Amino acid sequence: MSSMAAVRGVRRCGGLPSLWRWHLPASTELDRHEIQRLLSRWLDVDPHSPRKAWSWTAVSSGRETALDIGLLDDTLAHRLLDGADTHRRRPSGTLRVREQPIPHATVTWAQLADGRDRAEWTVEFISPVTFRRGSRLLPWPEPTAVLGSLLADWRAFGADIIGDLPVELSVDPVVVTAVSGASRVEQVVLHEHDHSLGNVREPVRATIGGFLGFLRYAVEGPTDRRAIDSLFRLAPFAGVGAHTTHGFGGTRLPSATTN
Repeated sequence: MSSMAAVRGVRRCGGLPSLWRWHLPASTELDRHEIQRLLSRWLDVDPHSPRKAWSWTAVSSGRETALDIGLLDDTLAHRLLDGADTHRRRPSGTLRVREQPIPHATVTWAQLADGRDRAEWTVEFISPVTFRRGSRLLPWPEPTAVLGSLLADWRAFGADIIGDLPVELSVDPVVVTAVSGASRVEQVVLHEHDHSLGNVREPVRATIGGFLGFLRYAVEGPTDRRAIDSLFRLAPFAGVGAHTTHGFGGTRLPSATTN
């Protein structure tokens, strides 16, 4: 299916979270700030919105590098393809591309809402995941933080289409039962501001630590297990935690979790 045919399918189905893969030349060196700035130019309908309907993460396989771009608002698919096509023909910055983003996965909100009655889930964080706690960033993906991030996205972008989910996180119904991974620390340019001495843009940098690897989550308290399953299945499309528009919080569900 072509990219544009996939977009037409999105419009026929109504709300349709989607994941787009954008293959990059093998020699590409990723600059988080450049990619964030490029994608936000195309996809930020409201730059001041506290929640974004898009995220991205870098994926590598051998010598191949790609961006997985998640969209929670189906109207953004056209904007992504138009922006990528313009950038391919008239690139700005250092990022060079030869191809258009292609559809990698799609799901309807109704399909996500039809959760499975599961007792545990394995989640792979394929880019560092971190969470805001006041003015700090915490690199541990504890269950309430992960599910709270996903529930906020559900309520921002899915609830008007399919309804809210009956999830109460204050009782800590989910626990971590297995861990395989480690934290990674990066220095990242988050944005730029005008320098006081003249027409110069000065980068604002932050040191961000995030967890990379696998966690197994399990239900331990009373909760709607189907609703929890719906949230975990949203994760690959929404990203998890803070700075998902800078490539953090990329998530994959191994097949045993999605079957």
